[in-house]
Amino acid sequence: MAVADPPQAVRFCLSLATVPASVPEARRSVRAELAARGLDADHPLTDTVLLVVSELVTNAVRHAAPRSPRTTLQLDFALDELTVRVHDRHPHCPQRPEVPHQDGSGGWGLSLVHELAALAGGGTETLADRDGGGKTMVVRLPLDGAAALG
Repeated sequence: MAVADPPQAVRFCLSLATVPASVPEARRSVRAELAARGLDADHPLTDTVLLVVSELVTNAVRHAAPRSPRTTLQLDFALDELTVRVHDRHPHCPQRPEVPHQDGSGGWGLSLVHELAALAGGGTETLADRDGGGKTMVVRLPLDGAAALG
């Protein structure tokens, strides 16, 4: 009896200018890609993914733009997991703050991303580039495979 190969991951990749207008562009593109994969507006993960993308791309725009004129957004759809990656070429690897910044300049975005991932049963990590000149923010979310590779 022949055994079928397991489905391969499907990758969506978008290169964005590290400017404010890229945040809604990223959301629109991701919303369309999610819908193409069977994750429409009513899917339980759609809002989570869109908020994660918005927060991570916004952070790249706010903090990495001077050193990173481009930001890369990548979605990897596997049978049981959706991985969101946002890469920029700024060397600082941010840590999740325990409290927002005292000067009112923010600080909740990464905490929100961590909480959303945890509530969905997933996780987050920050991966430094080998050369130390950039990083990738990674968010892994469990996914129903029927929709992921559709």
